[in-house]
Amino acid sequence: MSDNLTDQLDRDLAECKWFSIQCDESIDSSSTAQLMMFVRMVFKDFSTKEELLTLLPLKTTTRGVDIYNAVKEFFNIKKIPLQKLVSITTDGAPAMTGQHVGFIAHCKSDPAFPKFVQYHCIIHQQALCAKVIGFEHVMTPVVRIINSIRSKAKQHRSFKVLLEELSAEYRDLLLHTDIR
Repeated sequence: MSDNLTDQLDRDLAECKWFSIQCDESIDSSSTAQLMMFVRMVFKDFSTKEELLTLLPLKTTTRGVDIYNAVKEFFNIKKIPLQKLVSITTDGAPAMTGQHVGFIAHCKSDPAFPKFVQYHCIIHQQALCAKVIGFEHVMTPVVRIINSIRSKAKQHRSFKVLLEELSAEYRDLLLHTDIR
């Protein structure tokens, strides 16, 4: 099954017109640095698809050059067509966005990478915007309902079956996390 999903993702990347990647580096519970990469692809008919592209371990340090080397090696091994890349989104860490030695700076100085748009901290900006606008009156009841459904195993299983029967975009409840 895993190979089938990987093959499908490879085909999608080959067939898409453009794609963007979103990168986030974090440390797992065993103190290993991991780079999580998502890809959003746009196809000829302007339909989109978003998938987890990979989870790359960063074995030593997590400097911009280390992240760049891991991403470049992954793209080369998978034969991902870099000319289709239109944007890269990262968190705001210096290793990602540093002007001279950050991941983005290395990508921009590499002639194999096309010109692309860069974004950082988008998720944080959306969450902070929602907080400032004051969606508490919406989010509080939604979070209570989700917690109620999740707290009872039978209800949760029934809800997942309902989502599947409705061919919903998501197969389970999404969890809300506050951003500081």
